[in-house]
Amino acid sequence: MPKKLQPFYFFMLEVQKKNADLGKKYSLREMPEIASPLWEGMTKEEKKPYEEMASREGGQEKSFSTGIKTSHGVDYSEIEKEQKAAAMEEKLMKEDVKQIIKNAILAQNLTKKNFFLLHINYFCESKDASGELRYDAAELAILEFSLQNGIGRGMHTLMCLPELPYGYYFEAKRHSSDTHDLPLPPDTVGKTTIRDAIIEAIKFVNCNDEDVCSPIFTIDNHIPVVRSVINEVLSSRTLGPPIDLRVHSLSELLFHLKNATHDQAISDIAPPFASVFLAETYLNRGTFDYAEGLACEYHEAKDRVSHCSQTKVRGWAYSIIKSCGPDLGIELISGKHEPLAALAFESLKIADDESFFTAADLESTITESHASISNLLSPSTSKSNTSAFPRLSEFKRGKGRGNLL
Repeated sequence: MPKKLQPFYFFMLEVQKKNADLGKKYSLREMPEIASPLWEGMTKEEKKPYEEMASREGGQEKSFSTGIKTSHGVDYSEIEKEQKAAAMEEKLMKEDVKQIIKNAILAQNLTKKNFFLLHINYFCESKDASGELRYDAAELAILEFSLQNGIGRGMHTLMCLPELPYGYYFEAKRHSSDTHDLPLPPDTVGKTTIRDAIIEAIKFVNCNDEDVCSPIFTIDNHIPVVRSVINEVLSSRTLGPPIDLRVHSLSELLFHLKNATHDQAISDIAPPFASVFLAETYLNRGTFDYAEGLACEYHEAKDRVSHCSQTKVRGWAYSIIKSCGPDLGIELISGKHEPLAALAFESLKIADDESFFTAADLESTITESHASISNLLSPSTSKSNTSAFPRLSEFKRGKGRGNLL
């Protein structure tokens, strides 16, 4: 479906042209950051000409019909237009990721550069009135990390949903049973609405006093889910300038980040990935899916730790750090750059001169051995990763959150 063009869009184009006339060329992706502060300071009268432009255009991008339609009645020109838009979006995304890494290298802060990871579990996949895929979110986790500082701030919440789309109960039940095992609406265990969760996530990544957020990264096959949920929330906003929230490929980030760290490696530890596909394969291994202390309390109790959104974002961060950190000589610290190590204990050894036992002696030794292991694993001496993401209600807001409501 054609996207609506807002008054701010026409103002942004005008600012872009004025800058170009002065010899300062900015891409359309850079313009929201430049134009937003100007737009916020304008009066209603100053904004009126741009509102009229949007009205004259009918509020929509122009589309030209070829007259040829698919069996579903969709014009082929629309399909072609959507394909071109998707290809351009992917191209811009790849260029943006490369530029992010390049800028970090030029600023000499690659090791301390913060990246944001997001995962959203959902109840079911359905279609809206226009036929676009949509997802009813069930759980959200977002995490900040860097190579040098490891795991940083995190936020996790379970969502509430009054009801499922009509006719999708069976699909939702099957999907929940196969993955996160969260109770279906209206019996959800979460108390947070998806709108509140996304707004808090935007505030989480909006570290500057601007309406342009740091990009969010997620695994490739999960990008449509994240984009759909975020866009549905942002499209419901009627006040304030548009928010440019970029959702990028995590494998694309790992591919370029690994190339960068390998180029600066103090020793040849591991070669870079030959392609983005291999970087994606590495992330999809799920190396830390069952690491202790990564999942939320609910999924720990349900024994579904590998499907927890909190496990996903922490596991991705640990995987990236494990791949890139050693190149730069970063010492991996348990609980910071990798999961807390499982409790280690010395294996029981039998001396060569004690090789012959009677049945009674053997039984006694086995009993003592079991007792020793039991003592080592007692709750008083065991160590586990007890750190948990704050619940949404505990999340403290900082300054500079922008006009989000």
